[in-house]
Amino acid sequence: MRSSPPARWRDDLPPPVAAFARRCGAGAQDRSSPSAARFSQRADLRLAQGAPFHPIRAEQHVALGGAGFAWDASRWIGPFRSFRVIDAYDSVLGGMLEARLLGSLAVASKSGSDIALGEALRYLAELPWAPDAILGNPAIAWRLSGDRSAEAALSLPEGTARVSFGFDEAGDIETVEAKDRPAFDARGRAARYDWRGCFWGYRRIGPRRIPEWGEVGYVYPDGYEVYFRGRILSYELIV
Repeated sequence: MRSSPPARWRDDLPPPVAAFARRCGAGAQDRSSPSAARFSQRADLRLAQGAPFHPIRAEQHVALGGAGFAWDASRWIGPFRSFRVIDAYDSVLGGMLEARLLGSLAVASKSGSDIALGEALRYLAELPWAPDAILGNPAIAWRLSGDRSAEAALSLPEGTARVSFGFDEAGDIETVEAKDRPAFDARGRAARYDWRGCFWGYRRIGPRRIPEWGEVGYVYPDGYEVYFRGRILSYELIV
């Protein structure tokens, strides 16, 4: 993941979007400009449609001046790591999703245009956890899409990644959704499903005010199913 400090704070955002980012601490006069955010999580994760949840611990880095993230999650049983999932996006290199058994033996590794589009959608959807990127990434196109909603879009060689955010009465982002996100069905075949998530529990964690909790899931033909529900444990900015 490439990361560099924002060249400048944007002044062209829709007012509700800019107000949200600044209320969360973005644009603050920090001692030096951060290039990335880093946070740790505890979460429950399904590895496939209909599969049971697994408790995981994860660390994530998110670029602030450009589009990119790296997520490294593991399930531990005592001192032993039973599996590891690495999920990443880079605006130049594209997306990558890899699963490793016992932490080191790769059992699945995926890349390509669908993975890149899916990971770019994840980067956009998780912007409430990186408010500095809202103000600092000039590649994201923002527009209001309703009285309490806004759309964020990112142009890629694979197409346009586009998510819609819903704001609550206080002006905080509480929902996110995207149409036709690349995914895999219950048999492991490539598919596309609508994708929905929500955030809650806004509070100051480290230097920023962010939602402590978030979850996301797919709208499968037989209904909506959450596959990730996580809690932010720590948060810091990297210069």
